[in-house]
Amino acid sequence: MTQRSLTPLRGIEVFVRSAQSSSFSKAALDLGMTPQSVSSQVKSLEDRVGVRLFHRTTRKISLTEEGWHFYERCRTGMDSIEEGLRTLTEATDEVFGIVRLAAPYAICRGYITPILAEFLEMYPRVSIELIPHHQTPDIVEKGVDLGITSGHLPQSSITARKIASVELILCAAPSYLETHGVPQTVEDLHHHRCVTLRHPHTGKIMPWTFQNGKDIVTLDIQGALVTSDSDTQRQAVLAGAGIGQLASFFVSPQAAAGRLKPLLIGYVAPPVNFYLYLPRRSKVPRKTRALADFLYRALRRNKDFEPMKLR
Repeated sequence: MTQRSLTPLRGIEVFVRSAQSSSFSKAALDLGMTPQSVSSQVKSLEDRVGVRLFHRTTRKISLTEEGWHFYERCRTGMDSIEEGLRTLTEATDEVFGIVRLAAPYAICRGYITPILAEFLEMYPRVSIELIPHHQTPDIVEKGVDLGITSGHLPQSSITARKIASVELILCAAPSYLETHGVPQTVEDLHHHRCVTLRHPHTGKIMPWTFQNGKDIVTLDIQGALVTSDSDTQRQAVLAGAGIGQLASFFVSPQAAAGRLKPLLIGYVAPPVNFYLYLPRRSKVPRKTRALADFLYRALRRNKDFEPMKLR
């Protein structure tokens, strides 16, 4: 095999790393190269195929449409090559490598970080890069190997397993209810202090939705306290700032300890599904599969994700 025939393979590896990090500098750090060398390799590849693969600005790079399609094909090939190299170099059944794991801040803090020590003891040659977030990140831009998300899924780009259906529970601290009374109906909420969320991207205050059979009620609540951070919302409700609609995995342990009281108004909010997802690919690396299976089992066993028994 000539040096000329090897060159495109190196260029493709550099291109894939650059696409995953959206940065020539970050790709250079991963590959042990200079940013100038990375940029030069990508430019040579673009010249060879006759297509511009990246939009470039002084601060970042992003894939062109042609670059995106090329990346999807190259990534599959690179995964196969990396899997072949791993097969050749593994003398034992040890799982090794870096796994980039993305999950919402509350899930990271309350449920993932406390159990990672157990996983790292089981797989000492695996490293985890934890990516907490408020909104599910671009899995290509961040190079995400595995993640947890809620709501609707981009079915074409990921595969997913449902962890749980999480309820949204209307609740307040006992101190707030002792002072302001307990709402009996949905309409009563308009006369109470409420703690609401502003969508971090749209800037709009997120409405509260309730359901009783086929009857659905959506309220545009003018919050006495508004935040774009769900963890701040939870802590504010816990401190007695007002009524909130919070995820049951947070409410359940707080209610059991007497620090929050679920409110029964004849309606409940539709549940939100939480999923463990992986980017769609022909073969999942063993390191990723090991962490995915571990998290799936651990979260499914956690009682906080079981349906709450409301009285």
